[in-house]
Amino acid sequence: MHAHEDLVAQQLRNLYPFKVNLENCDEEPIRYIQSIQAHACLVAVELDTLTVRFASENTMQHMGKSWKSILDRPIQEVFSFEVTAQIPVGLNREDGFETLNPIQAFFTIGSERVLKNVIINRSDDYLLIEVEAASQFLHASRYQQLLSRAITKIQRLREYDNLFTETAAVLRQVTGYDRVMIYKFDEEYNGEVIAEARREGLEPFEGLRYPHTDIPKQARELYLKNRVRLISDTSTPSSPLRRSDNVGDHYLDLTAAGSRGVSPVHVEYLGYLNVNNSLSVAIVQEGKLWGLFAMHHYSPRFVDVSIRNMLLFVGQIFSGHLSLQMANRYRQESLNRNLARLAIGEMITKTRDIFEGLTAGTHNVLNMFQGTSGAAIQFDGRYQQFRSAPPQEKINDLIALVRENNGPENNLIFHHDRAGKTYPDLQQYSDSAAGIMIIFLNAEFTDWVAWFRPGISHTITWAGKPEKEMVDSGDGVRRLGPRKSFQRYVETVDGCSAPWTKEEIDLALSLRITIINSLMQRYSEVKQVNDQLRKALEDLETFSYTVSHDLRAPLRAINGYTEILAEDYGQHLDDDARLIIQKIHSGVEQMNNFITDILELSRVGSGGMQLDEVAPAPLAAEVISELQGVYPNAERVAVNIQRNLPVVRADKRLMRQLYLNLISNAFKYLEPDASGKLALSIGARPASEGEPTTYYVTNTGPAIPEEYTRTIFEMFSRLSSQTKAEGTGVGLAIVDRIVQRHNGKVWVTNDHLGVTFNFFLSPENTAR
Repeated sequence: MHAHEDLVAQQLRNLYPFKVNLENCDEEPIRYIQSIQAHACLVAVELDTLTVRFASENTMQHMGKSWKSILDRPIQEVFSFEVTAQIPVGLNREDGFETLNPIQAFFTIGSERVLKNVIINRSDDYLLIEVEAASQFLHASRYQQLLSRAITKIQRLREYDNLFTETAAVLRQVTGYDRVMIYKFDEEYNGEVIAEARREGLEPFEGLRYPHTDIPKQARELYLKNRVRLISDTSTPSSPLRRSDNVGDHYLDLTAAGSRGVSPVHVEYLGYLNVNNSLSVAIVQEGKLWGLFAMHHYSPRFVDVSIRNMLLFVGQIFSGHLSLQMANRYRQESLNRNLARLAIGEMITKTRDIFEGLTAGTHNVLNMFQGTSGAAIQFDGRYQQFRSAPPQEKINDLIALVRENNGPENNLIFHHDRAGKTYPDLQQYSDSAAGIMIIFLNAEFTDWVAWFRPGISHTITWAGKPEKEMVDSGDGVRRLGPRKSFQRYVETVDGCSAPWTKEEIDLALSLRITIINSLMQRYSEVKQVNDQLRKALEDLETFSYTVSHDLRAPLRAINGYTEILAEDYGQHLDDDARLIIQKIHSGVEQMNNFITDILELSRVGSGGMQLDEVAPAPLAAEVISELQGVYPNAERVAVNIQRNLPVVRADKRLMRQLYLNLISNAFKYLEPDASGKLALSIGARPASEGEPTTYYVTNTGPAIPEEYTRTIFEMFSRLSSQTKAEGTGVGLAIVDRIVQRHNGKVWVTNDHLGVTFNFFLSPENTAR
C-alpha cells in the first residue's frame, strides 16, 4: 500500500459532503466538490437573504478577510459597492452576468490595495462570486489584437483538413502554452488528438487515442454548461470550501464556477503526464460535445479571465466555422449520392416493383455506399438478398432485439459497425456483415432494406493501455486509479466494419423517403384503378340488367311467334319447315342458357360473401337429384358421393353453384369407359403436410389434351372438336371465379375415372 494512494483516497472522502463511490470515475460527483483552486477564492451568497453561506478557506489571500469573518454576513459588508451594485443588474438581464464579467474591484490585503477580477454566476438559489488576480500586463488594445488575430486566421481557412492544424498553431501563438491539441471525440467518447502545435523537444501526441474514461461522462456534461476549464497549478493544494451552520443539508453546485476544485484522481492523472497546468475549451456541434481545445503547460501558469473569455469566443467562432466547413463537405459528398437516390426512385416508379427498382439500373442499393458486402430487401411478405447477407431469420431476430431495447433511431433506421459484438447471434457473420444498416418502411418493422459491411482489422494507437487500474486504498476499500503509463500502445481490433458516416445515414433516410413516396404514388395509381374497376362493376351490373330484360324480350317474341307458326300453321308446313322451327326453338333455348350463365358469372364476381360451415356431401346430392331430370342418360350413371366429406367454411350459395357447374359439366361430357360403364364420383383427399384438403368431381370420359388443361377455365373456352355436347363455355369460368373468391385453386387432371376436376379453398377456410 502506497502513502500517496492512501492520500488520494482520503482526499476523495473529504472533498464531498456525502459518500462517494471510489470504484467508478463516472460516478464521482465533481460538480459538488467542496474545494476551490488556489488561484481564486469563492464566496456563495444566498439569494433570498443576500447573505454569505459558503466561503473557501483562502479568502484572506484574495480578499483580505478570513472565511470565518464573512460567513453569515450580508453581502454589503463583504464586497465593495463596485461589486454589489452589479448584482441587481445581472439578476435582471436575460444573459445574466455574462456581459458584466469580469467586474474589477479593489481589495485591501494587508496594507495594500490590490485590483482583482470578480466573476459572478448564478447557481440555483445562490450567487457564486469568485475573486482572482487581475493581470497588470493585459491592456484592452492588446486583448483586441490577440482576439482579432485568432479569429481572422481561423476564418481565412478554407480547407477542412487544414482547419485543425492551423487553429492549433494560432492558439499556441496567442496563449503561449507548451502544447495545444485539437481533441476530437468519437461516438463512444473515446478521444483522439487530430492536430497539435507543441514546443520543440516535446513528444508528439498527434494520432494518439485516449479512452472515454480519461474524460468521464460527468466531466463531459460540465463542458456543455461551462465551456472553459482552467487548472492553473496541480502542485498547489486546493482550498477547502466552508459552509454556514444555517445551510442545513444543501449541497452547493459548483458547475458554473471556473475555479472549481480538481478531483485528486485527475491531479494524479496529470502528474503521470508531467503536466502542471491545463486549459480546455469545449467545441460544441449541434448541442453535443464534439471535442476540445486541450492545452498543456509543464509549469504553473495563471491565465487571466479576459484571456479565458477570449478563448471561449474563439471556441464559438471555431465551432461555427467547423459547422460551415462540415456543411460544405457534406454537400459535396452528398451530391453524387443524391443523384443515385433520385435515379433509384425513378427506377422504382418505372418498374413498379420495389425489388427491381432498387437493384436494376446503373445506380442501385448495391453500389450506393462504398465498401458494402451485400444487401437484403424484405417487403410485402417477399424477401430477396444480394451478394453476401446473413439469413433472413437472423436479421428479423436482430430487429426484434432492437425493438425490445428502445427501438431503432426515431423508428426509422438502425445502424451498427460492430453488430457481432453487441448481438452474439450475428458473430459468425462478422466477416461479411460486421456492419449493418437497416431502414424501415412501415411502422410494424416488417418491410425494410438492409446493407452489410464486412469486418476489417484495424489498429488503434492508444496513449498507453486504455484500462485503468484498481488501487487498494486501505480499510478493505479499493478505488479506481488513473492510467500511469502513456507509452504508445497499439491495439488490433477485429469484428468491426468501416463506420457508417452521418452522410451515409442521412442518405439512407432520404432513400427511405424516396421509396415511400414511390409506394404512395403506386398506391394512388392502384386506388385510381380500383375506382375505375368499381365504376366498371357498376356498368357491368347495369349491363347485366339490360341483358336480363332487354335482350330476353326479343327472344321471348321469337319463341312466341315460332310457337304460333307450329300450332296454327303446322299442318300446312312440310317436314323441312317444321325442322327449321325446331332449330329456332333450340337456338332460343341455347341463347337463354348463355344469358343465364353470363348473369351468373356477373353475380359470382360481385357482391359480398357470407361464410358458414358448409357440408359438401348433401349439397352435391341435392344438385345430382336436380340434374337427373335434365340429362337423359343420368339414370344410367353410377353415382358415388364419398361419405363424411370434410366440412368447409365457404359461402353456401357459391358452393352450390360450384358443384352445380362441375356436376353439370360431368353429365354433359360423360362417355362409357372400356367396360361400357358410365360413372361419376364426388370426394375429397385429406390434408397432408403442406397441402390443404382437396375436393374433386371425376367422371368417365376421354382425356383432356395437356395443352387445354390451362385454358379450359377461360371464358368461352370449349373443346367443341372433341364432343357434340352443347354448352356456353362459361360454366368452368364460373367455377374458377368462385374458387378464386375463396382464395383457392382449381385444376383438371386425367385420372381416377377418367377426367377429374380438383379444387381446394384457402387453408383458413377449411374446417378442421
